[in-house]
Amino acid sequence: MPALRYIRDSLVFAPCYVALDWASYIDPIGPFNITPWNPQHGLAVVWLMLGGLHHAPMVLATVLLAEAIVRGMPGGYLIGTLTSFTITGGFAAMAFVLREFLPERALRSTRQLTLLAAVVVAGTAIFGTAFVGLLNASNLLGATPVAEALLRFWIGDAVGILITAPLLLAAADPVRRAGLLALARRPESLLQAGVLVATMWLVFHGLSGDPARLFYLLFVPLIWIATRDGMNGAVVATALVQIGVVIGIRSGEGPVLPVLELHALVATFTLTALYLGMMVDERERAAEGLRQSLRLAAAGEMAGAIAHEVNQPLTALSNYGESALMLIDRGGTADPALADIVRRMLRESWRAAEVVRRLRDFFRSGTTHLAPLSTAELLATVHRIGQQVLGAQTRILTARQEDELPALYVDPLQIEVVVRNLMVNARDAMSDCDERTRRIDVRVRRHDADSLCVVFTDSGPGLSTQMRERVFEPFVSGKASGMGLGLAISRAIAEAHGGSLEARAAAHGEFHLVLPCIPNH
Repeated sequence: MPALRYIRDSLVFAPCYVALDWASYIDPIGPFNITPWNPQHGLAVVWLMLGGLHHAPMVLATVLLAEAIVRGMPGGYLIGTLTSFTITGGFAAMAFVLREFLPERALRSTRQLTLLAAVVVAGTAIFGTAFVGLLNASNLLGATPVAEALLRFWIGDAVGILITAPLLLAAADPVRRAGLLALARRPESLLQAGVLVATMWLVFHGLSGDPARLFYLLFVPLIWIATRDGMNGAVVATALVQIGVVIGIRSGEGPVLPVLELHALVATFTLTALYLGMMVDERERAAEGLRQSLRLAAAGEMAGAIAHEVNQPLTALSNYGESALMLIDRGGTADPALADIVRRMLRESWRAAEVVRRLRDFFRSGTTHLAPLSTAELLATVHRIGQQVLGAQTRILTARQEDELPALYVDPLQIEVVVRNLMVNARDAMSDCDERTRRIDVRVRRHDADSLCVVFTDSGPGLSTQMRERVFEPFVSGKASGMGLGLAISRAIAEAHGGSLEARAAAHGEFHLVLPCIPNH
């Protein structure tokens, strides 16, 4: 229920926000106690970004609660309410922009990271100016200069959000979350964390001198962690360093540490770590893309070689069939059913030879022979292939379409290869299912103005998250006897048509084949 989910999320958010505000309540300045680090603001922005702006009232109530518990509402309830409105409005504005420009709600590229950093830096500057201006107009800054208060608030918010938000977004992203869990299980990660913690101890206690001037030592383990573990390692490293800074400041003895300068260094450290980690991730993705291309090229070479070898026996089969028909016609006494069987055999051998030729041309030069293909013809092809693949189990197959769909504009024989691969995979996926529960459903629907989507679903167990990512790689197969080429070739054919082929997350097997259609003007 949405209401119960809202209450549940609020009961988790509010205590976490107040706890982070209390933990970061360090070196406050002015009567209004402006602190140099505000990680709780990152929590609020991410919650509004992921959960939606309808959580803003709860964020406002939590900000007011934190002001009362942690700071004691120094400006009174009226000023506290006005400043809380200002802060919550800033959170909502940043979350709105990030929701618009980060539709996946994840950080996967340097462009997305730059967008996050730009929104955070600009957003905190704008609503920080409004916040400090409101305090100044109410004479609540005391002897603190406006510029110092604004700089303190700006750096504190920017650093807090830039450290907290990437870590929370990584935890909310299924792909990055799996990477973080894998990172936690690696022995090397414990060594990295130990070196980082030891370096922080040296900075704050082991070596004499100003910690702000020794902070550069932390860049050594940072480079090691980010280059080895990418963005996942970077977000964990920045969080550990910030926790170490808080502990170091709270346990510091003697003169007051230059907190503002230290947190400016933390901001530099954070941005360096995040960008370095993201660039390592992008390099890995580029290398993986190159490996994929090489594997697909190898798959194409193999498919072309197989097509060449198969073409010869198909030609011989056609010749034998034609000779058999000549003998039947010459004798004049043969059973007509026998002649019909031979003609059907010839038609299938000619079709198979043409499919092989088209595949060979496709892998050699990417050639497609585009022609209109109505959805009725596509469903007829599905039924024909279903009879060949399923045999006596054809009853488990259903094929349907939405009304008034335009014709596809594709290479019919190449699409036939894709359909056959998907049908065979669906059949094999249900091999362990009870025969009474086996179902294959093929549905053609509108995808957008220029394409249709053919949805293949079966009653098999479906694919795991890891397998959905890898199933289209050449030579990767979920079947013991599979070569791992069928889906790789099928996706290549779909993409050559300007479409796509994807495995969807579902309780059972589900593939979406998107193909271009003739526009219905």
